[in-house]
Amino acid sequence: MKIGICTDRIEDSLTYKKSGELFFSPLFEMFAAMHVICNPEHHTARLHWWERIQNQVEADLLNDIKDLSACTGMWLAPMDFVFVEPYIEVRDMDVEEALNTIESLSLQSWKKIFQGNGLTISQSQKKKIIEVSRTFYQQYFYQEIIIIQPLMSAALRKILKSWEQEGIAKSISDFHERLKLTEDELIFYKEKEYHYKYEDIKKIYVTGSIFLSPHLIMGYQQKSVMLVKHFYTESVDMLPPEELVKLYKGLADGTRLQILKSLKHKPDSTQQLALKLNISEAAVSKQLKVLAAGGLVKKKRSGNYMLYSVDETALDFLTYRIYEYLM
Repeated sequence: MKIGICTDRIEDSLTYKKSGELFFSPLFEMFAAMHVICNPEHHTARLHWWERIQNQVEADLLNDIKDLSACTGMWLAPMDFVFVEPYIEVRDMDVEEALNTIESLSLQSWKKIFQGNGLTISQSQKKKIIEVSRTFYQQYFYQEIIIIQPLMSAALRKILKSWEQEGIAKSISDFHERLKLTEDELIFYKEKEYHYKYEDIKKIYVTGSIFLSPHLIMGYQQKSVMLVKHFYTESVDMLPPEELVKLYKGLADGTRLQILKSLKHKPDSTQQLALKLNISEAAVSKQLKVLAAGGLVKKKRSGNYMLYSVDETALDFLTYRIYEYLM
């Protein structure tokens, strides 16, 4: 589904006058989840999710997903159906419609996608990929995407707003530590360096995923750059009940909610918050400590003061965190 399109109007932005488009694809996110299943140990931020689905998804189905790892490039190759022309219309479809659409494509079309990933594909493998994907969706992922999609859409809309206010370059420079923007070009540091001059980039496409960290997922086709923004990484120490209790404890107080509301609009110091709320600095500090323990606020020094701000990701994915625990 398309989130929005923006032309960079910030004159000192490195991507001035470049066009950007944000979208969220349920099919892409499902393939990303299946990628994690193939190598969960590599995705330390999703180990709790992996532990959970082993109790919810039939072992035979999980084995089928893993068995298709070699021919799908660990399910990274099918993701290109939402990136590569002329198939990108599937990005705006729900999973069922998208699977029906790519199933109807010729084997030759599949081969073009898979060859771009250094892979081959047979008719029997194509049939098995569709069968396993459809089963995974119908037995499990349909309930996951109901929760993920609205949260991801809201998070991506915030990026669109930041593009409009600060330019595209400032936003995407924070996407990944191996993505760099210089005065002249966009650089991806993967198995080698990929350099793209701004003059050779016409449009920047961005989608989001909660599954693909720590990967830098990128692509370049027909003067378009494709990027994936990671959202919601679990704490690696994985103490969900304690974390969850602390998080919701942070919300279970009127004063703390007032502080969050204030910080949502503007980072502030303890002193200023005390004046705004008409309470003592000691009381504000006490409440900020609870909010920080729940991961709801973060802080950084600014001169002689410590400035507090809302952790936007923590707020955006509150619903998903309680869903994961209860499931």
